[in-house]
Amino acid sequence: MPDSLPIHPAPLSTGAAAPLRCLWLARSMPFPWTAGDRIYTAKLAGAFAAAGVDVTFVGLEGEAPPAPMPNIRWHIVPGGQGGRVGALASPMPLVAARHATAAYRSALAELAGKGPWDVVVVDQYGMGWVLRNRALLAGRPVVVFVTHDHEESVTGMQWRDRTASLPRRAVLLQNHLKTRWFERWIARRSDLITTITEADAALFSAEAPGVPVLPLVPGYDGARAAGRAIGPETPRAVVLFGSYRWSAKQANLRIFLDQADPVLAEAGVEIRVVGDMPDDLRRSLEGRYRAARFTGFVEDPAPHLAAARLAVVAEPIGGGFKMKLLEYVFNRVPVAALDVCASGLPDSVRANMVLAPELDGLLRAVLGVIDDPARLGALQEGAFAAAEGAFDWADRGRALRDAVLERRAALARPAGAAAR
Repeated sequence: MPDSLPIHPAPLSTGAAAPLRCLWLARSMPFPWTAGDRIYTAKLAGAFAAAGVDVTFVGLEGEAPPAPMPNIRWHIVPGGQGGRVGALASPMPLVAARHATAAYRSALAELAGKGPWDVVVVDQYGMGWVLRNRALLAGRPVVVFVTHDHEESVTGMQWRDRTASLPRRAVLLQNHLKTRWFERWIARRSDLITTITEADAALFSAEAPGVPVLPLVPGYDGARAAGRAIGPETPRAVVLFGSYRWSAKQANLRIFLDQADPVLAEAGVEIRVVGDMPDDLRRSLEGRYRAARFTGFVEDPAPHLAAARLAVVAEPIGGGFKMKLLEYVFNRVPVAALDVCASGLPDSVRANMVLAPELDGLLRAVLGVIDDPARLGALQEGAFAAAEGAFDWADRGRALRDAVLERRAALARPAGAAAR
């Protein structure tokens, strides 16, 4: 497979000014779209390119070849990420140490020679090590730190998870301390930070004073169900969609099932867990719970969503925006979620969900609504109507482009000069 797959789009601009040249540095190619972070990266990069920016997207080889996207050139770095054991000895967090491979560093040396770049995007804190590459930053590009979570908070929740063994918690604590320093270091050396929620924006603003922060809640361009009726014939089941490869996602699933399985099994409510997970994890879970049924990755989620009365989002470990919420809302599945998991949604959408601050209260709420078809129907119809015009990826791309242009102009002004 060649390192670079050029795509020849139509001209980006009909005016005299050349389009911005952006080097988008990600951990890996964001394909296939089996996880929220991949979807967010691919869609935001695509929207940025569609807004008139010439994007060269760089990442390690993915699990599937890149899909053609207008105005994006894919630069594939050969090989996979580094080993976990060696990464433990690095002063960087695990994810950063594992992606700072020799092949990736070599690719950056090549790409630095193709500069100067107008914009350099550091996609997720695991790519922050690229800011030590002076040649890449020659010409003073606008450095954009695209965040997916406030990772200091997430890794803090991970090491405090008492369901993990003491040796594992020690490793997680070490990684949290590295992440805390590293994420703040990246933020303070960036020219613009994007976040996935307003809550994350407030945290980054406090930790990197003076660096503009732009919240970019995800868009949605997937399937939209025309209508749906929930009645007695709809299975008494709740559905959980997700990708369960990440340790935090696995911990969240175990926490939920440990508490929910006895309650829902007693009430005769099935728990349907749909999504990619390691085989050994699936085997261990299948023999442990009464109400839970496990389905691996599915190409078409629609039949699985239509066969449940409610979707549940209960992930106490982790922050950010839960992109599966939009999948549920636009497929007209009523949502029951922890308050924290609905962060980033407009109040009008949240008002049409079953929300609770803690898991025990959420389970009581699920049992209170699962046999009320009229209420379930009103929830899905209200959430769909409230969300219908609120999640446009094109808006996100234009907002990012405009913020970059504004920062570029500000950085070009002499010190002390006032903006007109």
